[in-house]
Amino acid sequence: MTEPNRSLFELPEKILTSLPTGAVKDTVEHLGHRIARGDYATGSTLPKEGELVEAIGVSRTVIREAIKVLCGKGLVRTARRYGSKVCHFNEWNLLDPDVIRWHTPECPMTARIYAEATQLRFIFEPEAASLAAANASQRQRETILSAAKSIRSDLGEKAMIGADYAFHSTILQASGNLMLAQFQNLIHAVLVSSYAAGRDGVPEERLSRSNHIKVAEAIQAGNGEQARSRMIEMLMLNQEIAERITKT
Repeated sequence: MTEPNRSLFELPEKILTSLPTGAVKDTVEHLGHRIARGDYATGSTLPKEGELVEAIGVSRTVIREAIKVLCGKGLVRTARRYGSKVCHFNEWNLLDPDVIRWHTPECPMTARIYAEATQLRFIFEPEAASLAAANASQRQRETILSAAKSIRSDLGEKAMIGADYAFHSTILQASGNLMLAQFQNLIHAVLVSSYAAGRDGVPEERLSRSNHIKVAEAIQAGNGEQARSRMIEMLMLNQEIAERITKT
């Protein structure tokens, strides 16, 4: 099989995002980033509607629609007696890819999100790999292996992330389990966040690529037990990173 070109694995900008478009989307992004960064602390009340209109430069209708979206993601709660209050972190929808994506490296809870997302991945990705070994089509097996081989920095960071995402998302789809397949949104957000965090959030390239290829080859061979164990070994790299960044 020939090596894939960089256009084969492009990271999608959005997948099944719940964000609206236009000014409402921009306002949700602005407020979501600020809440994640701690500019509006949990338990605090957001500025009044009129103040947000003036500060952001949008209409009251846009502010109201943006607040509704944030409420749906668990970041904000509204009531007539106190306005819009930032919810406690435990109430946020941490499986929402937008909520994860808003946690840039400087956000106080980013390290915890990465660590706990890694714990969650230990629960479902090894089993997904095992199921993929049994259920994947030949084309999916080839895509998984090709993506693993394309996790190379010389292709450029965007192509590298795209290949990483294609590897994991195709395994989830190839599992044959529709619920497992929906975790690809979580994988998308975690990968984007970890690469954005720099080298501290990304496994060493050669070792990471080697481990991805081992998983892919086990799936290609239809060996479920080996695919599961190889995926566990690969995720242990992420666990080591999670332990390191949560101590800093």
